[in-house]
Amino acid sequence: MVRTAVRPDSPTFWKEVAATPGGAALATCIQCNTCTSSCPVEALDADFNVRQFIARIRLGLREDVLSDEAIWSCARCYACVAHCPKNVRPGDVLEAVRHIALREGRPGPGARHTRAFADSVRRNGRIHEARVTFASLGVRGLLRQGLLPVRMMLRGKAPALRRHPIKSVAEVQTLIRAVEESP
Repeated sequence: MVRTAVRPDSPTFWKEVAATPGGAALATCIQCNTCTSSCPVEALDADFNVRQFIARIRLGLREDVLSDEAIWSCARCYACVAHCPKNVRPGDVLEAVRHIALREGRPGPGARHTRAFADSVRRNGRIHEARVTFASLGVRGLLRQGLLPVRMMLRGKAPALRRHPIKSVAEVQTLIRAVEESP
């Protein structure tokens, strides 16, 4: 059996995550696996393991964690937060990692979807589902969906193709600017 050596590329990565909103309690994790065993996403996606994310963060595997597409799989159901005996708030730690990935302009479908969602709210005051879906998946991604979009349209489940901004979009834009400018 050949073992690959794990070498941290950023031994202080855990401090960076801990300094990001949501990551403060990272160091108190005891790796009990309660977060992962209570996670409904982990049952559907074998690559998603909250405990392993926290372990990899603490090991300083910055590039490994930030390039892992599974960081975008968290459904934010807070099951891990509700069950954590040390109040680490693992879902918030993952959210902190997502913020770091977005701040660095990391590629990938999860980051693309997040940016498209935020851009849609910024423009319209709400999401424009068709545009967010297109921006998230791209032409190839939509084509990979096969006949699903057609079946959705036939059942009246397809999103509107025209955008419908809310009347108070200027207020939403003011709120977003205030949040983006806050320290």
